[in-house]
Amino acid sequence: MGFEVSIPQLFTPPERDQVMGRIAVTKSGERQGHATVSYKHEMLAGALTKKARLPYRARLPARLMEEFDGWVRHDRVEFLFVLTGTIRLYTEFDEPTEMRRGDSAYYNAAMGHNVVSTSQKDAMMLWVTAIGNAG
Repeated sequence: MGFEVSIPQLFTPPERDQVMGRIAVTKSGERQGHATVSYKHEMLAGALTKKARLPYRARLPARLMEEFDGWVRHDRVEFLFVLTGTIRLYTEFDEPTEMRRGDSAYYNAAMGHNVVSTSQKDAMMLWVTAIGNAG
């Protein structure tokens, strides 16, 4: 795995007894909205500061690459998971990838990328972006 963690490590108890935990619950009607021309983002776990990952739910009204002002790109990595509908993931160095409910992608976000909905209704995705010093 990319984080040098084996699958069994994810399901074994911690080695230290010290518990250091935080929790942020985001209720359905309490998500913070952030709209762009091509995406309608709803931030998740917004109450937590200093997180290593930025999770959000995105509605994709964009249907054509021409709706973007060039490639989206930024530091770190992203993970996307299609919740509803179908999408087309465009990346700068690869052929477009058709994806549907249950499909996911993990990619370096410094590479140009855009996502459009290919559904009649706007597709919905869970997107997680690494931030800070995390990768």
